[in-house]
Amino acid sequence: MKVLVTGAAGFVGRALLPQLAREHEPIALVRRPPAIPLAASTMVVKDLTSPDIATVLPNDVDVVVHLAQAYLSFPSHAAEIFAVNALSTQRLADWARSSGVRRFVLASSGSVYEPSTRPLREVDPAKPLSFHPATKLIAEQILAYYEDAMDVIRLRLFAPYGPGQTDRMIPRLIDAVGQGRHVALSRGGQPRINPIHVDDVVGIIGQTVDGAGAPVVNLAGPRVVSVAEIAEIIGAALGRAPVFEESDIDPPGDLIADTARMHEVFRVPSLIDPADGIATMTRALVARA
Repeated sequence: MKVLVTGAAGFVGRALLPQLAREHEPIALVRRPPAIPLAASTMVVKDLTSPDIATVLPNDVDVVVHLAQAYLSFPSHAAEIFAVNALSTQRLADWARSSGVRRFVLASSGSVYEPSTRPLREVDPAKPLSFHPATKLIAEQILAYYEDAMDVIRLRLFAPYGPGQTDRMIPRLIDAVGQGRHVALSRGGQPRINPIHVDDVVGIIGQTVDGAGAPVVNLAGPRVVSVAEIAEIIGAALGRAPVFEESDIDPPGDLIADTARMHEVFRVPSLIDPADGIATMTRALVARA
């Protein structure tokens, strides 16, 4: 099958393409030519937010995997965040409908939920607390109106991490511990999360391409960890103890996924434990530096 992957040069996209290339023909949509070649049969270079994006896309695509997102500062980049996360989703969905695409897979975010003291289920109401996840929720809602034309799968990723990731919570913690900076703790290390390794993410996305899925599925890892525990894992991998300080920031709660539906819908015999995944990621970042 031909699979169009947006955000193909990004963190998840680069990990996904080699897996897809084993059995499918991945088509990489990128904003600019990447410095490192991608494992794709075809590459389309075009800004996803261009009004004429449909004119450069092939007309024989079977599946769309929409990974592209703008993770920028708000409010200075509000227009770009909305254009990439929400507006581009509508344009892609309309092109997919008119082109006969059979399945549309969206990488959404666990942050569409309001933080809670209990694990969050797919039936729980979405209530994003910031602009970026609000635009991801809008993208989900847009796609709901195209379900009569094609299968729509919304994957809500909870704190994905792994080699190659930058400018997110876990890479920032690796940098802080490595440089001996203080790691701020609120309420003993909140928010607690169950992060999912990128290898597990792409394994599940590959199953959606092959036909598995449900309209909305949480994707999260096998174990809940606090900020303090993540820093301790990093410190052990680096051979230096993290330095903690109490923060006066009062977090709204934890962001922990209930993964019962994920295990019902997909084959997930084993998932990478954060202790192993974060330690490996830490050593890889240090080696590259």
